[in-house]
Amino acid sequence: MKNNIFKVSVLSAAIVISLSGCGSNDDKDNTVPVVTDVAPKAGDVVVTDLKQWLPVTADFNASDQDGDALSFSFAENGEEVLSENGVFTFSQGMLTIDGSSFTYVPVSTEDTVIDYTVSANGKTASAQINISGIIGDPLANQQWHLNNTGQKAYSLSNEMKQGLIDLHVNQRGFTEEDAQARYDESFAVAEAEELVAGEDMNVLSAYAQGVTGAGVTAVVIDSGMEIRHEDLIDNVLPNRSLNLNASALDHTDPTSTANSGDHGTSVAGLIAAKGWNGKGGRGVAPDTGLIGMNYIGDDKIAQKELLAHGFPGSGISTVESISVFNRSYGITVPAFIAYSELDEAIESYPNLYLRDGKGALNIKSSGNSFGDGGNNALEGSLCTDNGAHDLGLTCYNGAFEPSQGHPYYLSVAAVNANGKHTSYSNAGANLMVSAPAGEAGRWAPAMVTTDQMTCINGYSGFNSDAVAVFTRAYGEEFAISQFPFDYPGNEDNASCNYTSTFNGTSSAAPNASGVVSLILSANPDLTWRDVRHILASTSTLIDAENTPVKLTIADGEFVAHDGWVKNGAGYSFNNLYGFGRVDAGKAVKMAKEYDIKLGEQVITAWNGVGSVAEEDALALEIPDNNAVGITQEIVVTEELNIEAMQFKFDVSNPEMGSGLSDGTQTSAGSDLAIEVTSPAGTRSVLLSSKQALFLPALSSDLSFISGYILKDAVMMSNAFYGESTKGTWTIRLLDTSADSFVLGDNGGNYLKATGITNNVALSVLEGASIRAFGHAGQE
Repeated sequence: MKNNIFKVSVLSAAIVISLSGCGSNDDKDNTVPVVTDVAPKAGDVVVTDLKQWLPVTADFNASDQDGDALSFSFAENGEEVLSENGVFTFSQGMLTIDGSSFTYVPVSTEDTVIDYTVSANGKTASAQINISGIIGDPLANQQWHLNNTGQKAYSLSNEMKQGLIDLHVNQRGFTEEDAQARYDESFAVAEAEELVAGEDMNVLSAYAQGVTGAGVTAVVIDSGMEIRHEDLIDNVLPNRSLNLNASALDHTDPTSTANSGDHGTSVAGLIAAKGWNGKGGRGVAPDTGLIGMNYIGDDKIAQKELLAHGFPGSGISTVESISVFNRSYGITVPAFIAYSELDEAIESYPNLYLRDGKGALNIKSSGNSFGDGGNNALEGSLCTDNGAHDLGLTCYNGAFEPSQGHPYYLSVAAVNANGKHTSYSNAGANLMVSAPAGEAGRWAPAMVTTDQMTCINGYSGFNSDAVAVFTRAYGEEFAISQFPFDYPGNEDNASCNYTSTFNGTSSAAPNASGVVSLILSANPDLTWRDVRHILASTSTLIDAENTPVKLTIADGEFVAHDGWVKNGAGYSFNNLYGFGRVDAGKAVKMAKEYDIKLGEQVITAWNGVGSVAEEDALALEIPDNNAVGITQEIVVTEELNIEAMQFKFDVSNPEMGSGLSDGTQTSAGSDLAIEVTSPAGTRSVLLSSKQALFLPALSSDLSFISGYILKDAVMMSNAFYGESTKGTWTIRLLDTSADSFVLGDNGGNYLKATGITNNVALSVLEGASIRAFGHAGQE
């Protein structure tokens, strides 16, 4: 185009020179020749062999012989399409312009035609862009966590609605009209509340930067992994997975023998189901390698803990590009488990020694006990009866598990398709980030992911537990209507190799693992701490209106949940979401441009008082039902930039044991609240009270320690990230209630207690200590 401009300019100059040399000594015709502006030309453009969600760049077939600047406009099906922030959005994809070329990202696999008009100096020409041959995966458009268009992901289906209508007409005496009206309204409300376009991990933006997870490997530590699954096999590293069962005949194959679903196979699909193979859906990092280990369950070899952390003997070398160990499992017990330095040493091995010392990340599900401990809740109805449910406080805290008490495990919470907290995801100051997971897949979307192959095995098939429960209660026909994708016969899932009902923080963790794999694929030079820094810096603040929860107690109130808090270093944190929902596009962009030097990791010595500091125990009594409580200050003289803070406590109460003499249990544990305020003034709630500290403290070998609520209990907070350690740290402990009440489950708890009696004996702080993980100076 520049050459054309140059030629026209030379021609114009020649005309001027010629006229200047003509003279004016006679009456010859001196008329200047007219240069006619010619309309631009436009020809059809053919773009083929694309991959869904991956960008392709092509040139417009357009030119202007006069060298005038070109501009482009577009229409689809006769309707003009305008740009928003430079992006033209069509029914099947998105287009951006760069000079005389364009980049197109197909969001579906449908062929499409885009009409384009080129304009130059007021004149126009039109042609078409013909896009065809897009390779995709048939279920990808239902994977809202990757690209949320407000799709249902097989929830809220027409079959489900009709099944509910038929049930109410045939078994509950409703008229057809009344049942129809009832569920038309219920479905409309659910669709409006649960289906919110745009609430996803911004994965398409990462793909647009050319990053799909190639060059790294994720290790799935779980119940198993079907290494020959049609949508995993291309990413599974041959002969690298481990079957940890002592009695296994083939220790290279962790494929589960269960027939009603394999948790690990579904987890693996969320991380790295193969993309663009025309099968199933795709993982967050669809080109990332996979290794599986069946860690969960009985009959395991003695070395399972070491192998599951990549120690020698696992087959994982210290120079291999391992991105993550995904750990979608945990312990649910209504007591605080003591910290173990040995466990920390084992659990930190991937971070400190793998990937040539740069480290792999342990990605940990935060737990699914926000409401209670599950089907066999050892605490019974405690968190219903003490008001935690109605207040919106978590029943279990992620900190109850000691593996979530250090920064070597990165804890992930779960969010829904509407960008808000799920009904089950544990809260806590230990959280790092959150990621999509969804609900049960009926009234709100769950995950669409891989399942055991064939209709004989799996969550989707004849042996589906969910279908079986509904069949026993209401009959097979109704059960089929409620799970149309997961029951044999659905045309989108003919072989039952996929499921649409996988959820839990077990889903949130692998979705975050996929994002971490994208980050390390984009920049292999990053350390594990760099990745944490990127996640803290780029995650999306969701549910911005999340409000504090305040408890009214004697002499004042206690803020048991703060909502979003911006700390002294400018990072926003929330005990429900950590730093927010992971954003793959922003994280990959930051990874590619990363120039921050965190320096060497520094871990301070424990700094404290009392029993946890090998001193005589403190005897600080915590007044009952009192907003003032007790405070303990600890001064830190060392100045570090904080990456994580640990807090260790011994808190005793003589009533914490196997129940009170009248058949009830003390409220001492569930009444306890702990907050910490940093030198910068940032407040972090470690325990909110009304949590399931129903049983005495547990030692690291899971033996009860009678007379203690907390014993060698370590809690981590990420809320102080980026602040300075130096200064006075203020720890406050208080008892938030004087209530006694009957347990509504009539003794359906571990102790068979019939109620909760307000503690008569005061709880006592015997020791408190802090330890910092960080680095010197500022980034």
